[in-house]
Amino acid sequence: MTTYRPFRKKKPYSLAIFIIIAAIFFSVSAFNGLFGIRYFINGVIFPFQYMASSAISGVLSIPASVIGLKNLAIENTDLKNKLNAANAKLIILDELALENKRLQNDLNFQNSLPFGYRTIPAKIIARGSAPYINLVEINRGAGAGIKKDMPVIVPEGLVGRVIEVFPLSSRVMLACDPMHSIAAVDQRSRDFGVVEGYTPNLLTMRYVNARGNVKEGDMIVTSSISNTFPAGIPIGAVKTARKNEGDLFYEIKLVPAVSFSRLEEVFVIN
Repeated sequence: MTTYRPFRKKKPYSLAIFIIIAAIFFSVSAFNGLFGIRYFINGVIFPFQYMASSAISGVLSIPASVIGLKNLAIENTDLKNKLNAANAKLIILDELALENKRLQNDLNFQNSLPFGYRTIPAKIIARGSAPYINLVEINRGAGAGIKKDMPVIVPEGLVGRVIEVFPLSSRVMLACDPMHSIAAVDQRSRDFGVVEGYTPNLLTMRYVNARGNVKEGDMIVTSSISNTFPAGIPIGAVKTARKNEGDLFYEIKLVPAVSFSRLEEVFVIN
């Protein structure tokens, strides 16, 4: 039995081929100007020529674009690295400038000898962790002449005292430690008391007679009756000074003269 195959109409490729050949002939022949045929053919063919040319140009330009983007990425990375290096150098220079300024101020302070004592400069090399947060370690020890109970100061005021000495380093208890007590006096009213540590940002002054005249803002300094500290070293400013009727003593809180968390260089009074 013969299988039926449906008839397929042939596509008119021949007509299209004829038109293309005719167009090419007229565009190059001596009759290309005849009856404006050349202009007509050019008008028909030009859009296809333009699209083909654009497509070819686009394809050929892709490798160049990829290479250009790669070069830009490399250049961008190089510039970023150079910028980061320059920023790092600026940070180092700024830090050196700040350190130089601090050291110059420390030198001026040391040369002025405000308390009439020789001082030994030292740097803080370690800080105590909980529960010893009010302890710091300095890079001067017995070899530099450091001894136990020597006062430690900065230009702003009292830091604390040496409590332990090693050959090359020492430990300092800060004035904000609750175990630290200092004989003190109100610089203005001359009322005496004892300053003790309370928190890193607050001190307390006890045993000030309620009949005294302590006011907010008064500067409290070390007293001449202290066996450890020279007189006149700033300890802190009065933040609050309260007394109730019938009280024997003031309730006084001080803002420390020294920012204990920012200490870097200190001086040990010898």
